[in-house]
Amino acid sequence: MSAFTDVWTVSSGQGTFAMYDDVATALHPCPECGGTTMRVLAMTKDGAYRWMRCATCGLGLVQNVDVVSPPALPLRAPAGLKGVEAEAWAEARTCLSSGAYTAAVMMCRKLILHIAVANGLPPQNEHGKSPTFAAAVEHLEAEGVITSRMRTWVDRIRQVGNEANHELPGISKESAFDVATFTEQLLILTYEMDELMSKAAGPTATAD
Repeated sequence: MSAFTDVWTVSSGQGTFAMYDDVATALHPCPECGGTTMRVLAMTKDGAYRWMRCATCGLGLVQNVDVVSPPALPLRAPAGLKGVEAEAWAEARTCLSSGAYTAAVMMCRKLILHIAVANGLPPQNEHGKSPTFAAAVEHLEAEGVITSRMRTWVDRIRQVGNEANHELPGISKESAFDVATFTEQLLILTYEMDELMSKAAGPTATAD
């Protein structure tokens, strides 16, 4: 289905453009399907405001000067990431794209705890409580998931994470992306590498 076939427009008597004109196409990442081509349905004369649809999936987007809504999600979803971890990572990325940086950092902290459990940390300590963030990080270091070269990152994540939980004002964009990028790398090491190795190994051979 063309992005234009089911569109009705208001007849304003103002200027128009054809669907094959250069201005009818724009390049922008689609937050829904990852497509890169947009069909422009309407725009102001100066091009600062545009109403668009993804040429691949039909999602509608609106450009207000330099801001396009809904925004494309930053970073990526590692292969092999499923279930609640995938949902939590999607929420963290959505928070980043929306400017909710403190919420993004808190979601990343929760994910790091899940990553530690996925790498063998007991889900409850001797007191029957969930492990602390510090315990999760120490376990990931002991398991070699976090290497010595990542130590400076770990210290920064711990500091930013504590600020997100206990202090106002909120977390800066730069700090939030530092935490999220670190979390993404842990997700890749924990889930994507296993997924890629499993595919590379192929189906298990059976004896005759």
